[in-house]
Amino acid sequence: MPDLLPPRLLARVERSLRKRIHTDIHPHLLRVAAHARTSDEFLAAAARLLLNPQERQQWLATWTKRQQRETAEASVGPDSAPSELIDTTSPASLDVPVQRSVGITPDELQGIRNALAKELGAEAQQLVDTELLRSESAAELLARLQNYLIDDFQRARFVNSSLSKAAPDS
Repeated sequence: MPDLLPPRLLARVERSLRKRIHTDIHPHLLRVAAHARTSDEFLAAAARLLLNPQERQQWLATWTKRQQRETAEASVGPDSAPSELIDTTSPASLDVPVQRSVGITPDELQGIRNALAKELGAEAQQLVDTELLRSESAAELLARLQNYLIDDFQRARFVNSSLSKAAPDS
């Protein structure tokens, strides 16, 4: 890892991405950090770990704003008036997962969760939440969730049960 990349930045990026991707990304970030020459290169490469292009853009935009704000605060000299302290121990708004509806009402989404839970069990809730963040539409959400099912019979049963609760054409 280059000396230019602050360890605090690596830890903050890891925390942010881990909350979005829901997996251990530390080894991937270390590999990315080893090849990055600047913090901007590191952030751009780390953003590529996010599969959804829209989510990747939002994440990068938020980090750019955050870095600009921190740079501006660091450039304030000791002769200037004290500025307001920012609490860096609490999670930033960027670390809270983005909730998207993809055109599905909460009742329809619960119906999809229940239909998937009948097929997969307890992990259905986590899978639906993860794939909801990555999906652009209800049809894409259903297609992504079908990939977790083993055979065509399970997929058909899941789709039939889901279609009674959600309209996948939105």
